[in-house]
Amino acid sequence: MEDGIEADGCEKISLDEILQKAGKDGKLKFMFARQIAPYNIETILALLYIKKIIDESGGKVDKVILDILQWGDDKFSRKNIEKGIFVESQALYGKKYYIAAQSKSQLDKNIKIRDVYLDIKEISKMKEETGLEYVEESLKYLKDKEKVTKIKVNTDKGKVIEKDAVNILDFWGLATLYYIGEISKDIFGIDKYEIKEFKDKIKLANGDEFDISGYELIFKYKGKELKFRVYDASHIYKEESEKYKKEEKKNSYITLALLSGSGYILLEEDPAKEDKNIKHLYREAKEKTGYDILLLVVDEQSLIERGIIGEKDYVKLIDNDKIKKVINIISKIYGL
Repeated sequence: MEDGIEADGCEKISLDEILQKAGKDGKLKFMFARQIAPYNIETILALLYIKKIIDESGGKVDKVILDILQWGDDKFSRKNIEKGIFVESQALYGKKYYIAAQSKSQLDKNIKIRDVYLDIKEISKMKEETGLEYVEESLKYLKDKEKVTKIKVNTDKGKVIEKDAVNILDFWGLATLYYIGEISKDIFGIDKYEIKEFKDKIKLANGDEFDISGYELIFKYKGKELKFRVYDASHIYKEESEKYKKEEKKNSYITLALLSGSGYILLEEDPAKEDKNIKHLYREAKEKTGYDILLLVVDEQSLIERGIIGEKDYVKLIDNDKIKKVINIISKIYGL
């Protein structure tokens, strides 16, 4: 974890600074900002960081909350690797699985993320061939809760057929929580966890309050409660971007700055390594809200540079038989 201030509207926060924040009320709040879900690699990194923070807190940390913010209103794009991986999924060193219910031509039209559905038959096929148990658990939950829907879709040959499908945000949101639960058996040594639906309110630094709802996972480690929540934050992004927008341009990082102002720390790649547009959005968010986006760097890039994973492997799913090996490698590299 790096020390220092990043000039473009984000503050890279050190372990000592994180523990100082926890010393106020014993609670630490983190967030991932991902349109659909965080990737396997960065999820492992985040959990290892959280474990290190608890282990070195000297009892200052009583509770950790990690909110995973989805963005269902955002435009879907298969060509964007960070979105496309969730409809054309690929395991590390494995083949691709097209699991969308809609055809590729339909997804290439102007469609929002929340309107994308996944074919349960193709999900089951992917699970059988990859052994990804958490994928099956997510599907089972949605079936049990009667959240499987029949949708009519156009095939590439011009026919209209009906498929049993699940919403992309529901499926991958739950799959992420089941993945966290499973790898936490290795990272935290837990033997059980609970996943359920939740409804809550969240208050931003400017006083704006929003209803949120989604799925949450809860377990305990060394007597400390760890809570992981995933929910679509589109309504928050939309309202805050409208309030602070410059001309016609909206900036979703406004919401992240306001969440940081209310105590959340963003888990993200270093924006200094991103393109100029991303750095501009961080800077504008700081100028508009008065708050830095507090950043704990989750650095997949260094894994690529060290040859641990390939250039595009950071978004891929990790097979069950490789998870322990990847956790051990990352733990050793980062001293986590």
